Amino acid sequence: MKPLIAAVLFAIVLPAYADTFFALVGYVCDKQNDQLLLTYDGAYNEEGEAMLMQKRSTQWDPWKLLTIGDDEFIHATKTVRRQCRLSDGIYQIAITPSPGNVHIQRRCGAWITAGAIVKKGKKTIYAMPRFHSDCHDSDIFPADQEMLNERSIQAEGVPVFAKLALCFVQ
Repeated sequence: MKPLIAAVLFAIVLPAYADTFFALVGYVCDKQNDQLLLTYDGAYNEEGEAMLMQKRSTQWDPWKLLTIGDDEFIHATKTVRRQCRLSDGIYQIAITPSPGNVHIQRRCGAWITAGAIVKKGKKTIYAMPRFHSDCHDSDIFPADQEMLNERSIQAEGVPVFAKLALCFVQ
């Protein structure tokens, strides 16, 4: 009788599925409010798939910025380079993928985030190598409004993030 009960329980238990996290990195050149917003949006499973389908033309899936060979190694990364013209000048934006491993089947290989650099002229005014930590929460680069405010103090007496904000949509 016990084997029959065990068989019935195993038959009715739903299979377990791992959650899949989807991310979009991008920017909004908001000329009306005279600001540049970097965005890093993420969602799990069906919501993440829907998010990818509704992305703006200034958003990218970090996985799409990689060239992965048949050997499952990342052979190249692509950097998205764009400009945003605001009242005080032109900002150059560079968005890069930041994979967890150069081999997609090894530690953190199925994990990816992105980073961004914003320049005005030749001066780097914002640099974030990773918008969030890796699959084991190491090498953490906090990307939140509090950190942005702390880093926006003063550079040569001028607020360097006067036109830059970082937004997260949960």
